[in-house]
Amino acid sequence: MMHILEPDVAWLRDPGASVNRLQVHATWRSRRPIQMLSSTWQVRAVVGTAAELIERAPLQREFEATSVPGVLESDGSQAGEKTELFSRARADRPLLGDRVRASILRREFSLDAPLKDAGERGWMMALTFGGFSGPLYAWVDGTFVGFCPDGFIPAAFDVTEALEPTQTHAISVLLMDSPVCCHGLFREVSLEARPPAHLRDVFPVASHDGTSGSLRLAVEASGGVRVRAALLGEAQQEELWSAVGAPGDQLTARGLNVIGWSAEEPALYTLVVTLGDQDGTEDTIALRIGFRDLVASPKDVSLGGRALVLRGVRRDECHTRTGLAVGLPEMLEDVVWCKRNGVNTVAVSHAPAHARFYELADEYGLYIIDCASTMHGAGAARDEAIEAAVRRDRAHPSVIAWAVGESDAQDSLTRALDPTRPEYTGTGFPELDRVRGKELHYAPVSVAPSYSGVTVRNRMTFTSTSDLEFLCRIVEDGQVTWEYPAFLDVAPGETGFFPVEWPASGMREVSVRLSYGTGWAPAGFEIGRGFMPAPA
Repeated sequence: MMHILEPDVAWLRDPGASVNRLQVHATWRSRRPIQMLSSTWQVRAVVGTAAELIERAPLQREFEATSVPGVLESDGSQAGEKTELFSRARADRPLLGDRVRASILRREFSLDAPLKDAGERGWMMALTFGGFSGPLYAWVDGTFVGFCPDGFIPAAFDVTEALEPTQTHAISVLLMDSPVCCHGLFREVSLEARPPAHLRDVFPVASHDGTSGSLRLAVEASGGVRVRAALLGEAQQEELWSAVGAPGDQLTARGLNVIGWSAEEPALYTLVVTLGDQDGTEDTIALRIGFRDLVASPKDVSLGGRALVLRGVRRDECHTRTGLAVGLPEMLEDVVWCKRNGVNTVAVSHAPAHARFYELADEYGLYIIDCASTMHGAGAARDEAIEAAVRRDRAHPSVIAWAVGESDAQDSLTRALDPTRPEYTGTGFPELDRVRGKELHYAPVSVAPSYSGVTVRNRMTFTSTSDLEFLCRIVEDGQVTWEYPAFLDVAPGETGFFPVEWPASGMREVSVRLSYGTGWAPAGFEIGRGFMPAPA
């Protein structure tokens, strides 16, 4: 890839693809030295022609304080000026040569010891912007390092040559106005050291036939002579499988003794991939994967040979208080609400969510219909946004479909990057924020008390009701006067019945409760309820 040394205002026209951007990869954990560059930054709201602002950005020295991650509209006492400059989002980008609104952000830093040591050994320094609201130009120590038109998937740039041999370094960012709801660097910023031979991406295809699992692993690397992959058990202690190959080889495994992943039983395993170089340097990454067999037809989506009943909501990652700067507590709150209310599917709206949200969906058990950013229309920027979303999220077992294509060409691009998932549109799910106030939005198990007992309908796809408690009660004048706990094993998709000798009077009520604690609810949490009025 040719490294472009000077910024160009023409990149805002149409707009085009990124400049100097490193390839997007799956979300993983690694042993590479990394320095977080979030917390307090400096910011200046500016107005001028695009050409003037590009020239001004690396030289700007008068600033106010802002938070990263954060949005400029919520910066407290200084929000007034920024809101005036940034909050009036426009549907149409101004013509080149016209005055435009933008922000210049700056952050000074010193290299941590591990990064300084890595730099002295000749490692690449990659500067990553986790999320930003509009077209972004970036400089390090006054040297232009890259441009990206769309900031909903992390954008990384090689800044090795830009770092001057000084104690203190400076990042300058020109963030152009855009039609999104709020503006700023709304996700983390970091600097990572990568060895000369390093992993560029991995794509695990993990399937399950109902008896055992299979794995097909594609590895993209920059240099290196040896790749080792290992699969660790759920407790990350036992090594279930390992293989060695050369960079570019496809590693495969069959007959793995693993449990299939589903939203009801989200079993996860750890895949560890190590790239070795001739001098003994190793680059190691790890990611959680789930084994499931996904099949799509014009009528439905099946997992493990069983048609999925998608009980879903649409989620737009924008918080009423923090805007696009959504933190882990807010993401976890959304996931827990979905699990407690019987929602098993989330359709991501308008732009990809934070990478952590997909990890939570893997862990807690949610099906995700993923999307690419819709900031730009058809063209190079839109195609790049689709590729970035697919590359980042295709390793997640929770992602069961894409909703990214608006044309046959875009569908073809998605299938080329990930032939394992269908294109899924027109869900018609309600918006998550609109249904939050409702209890038991979707009951996975429904109960209907009658004169002689209780009918139980299990709406789950893979899980029986053997671990659920059916607490039968008589309620008179708002008080519980009688209780009877019952248990019944009803297979997925089936209906069962258990007899109850009810007292003669009072309203008959049945509460379906967890008999065990989970990550999203304690033992005794109610997941369904049914009642029968008192006999006349």
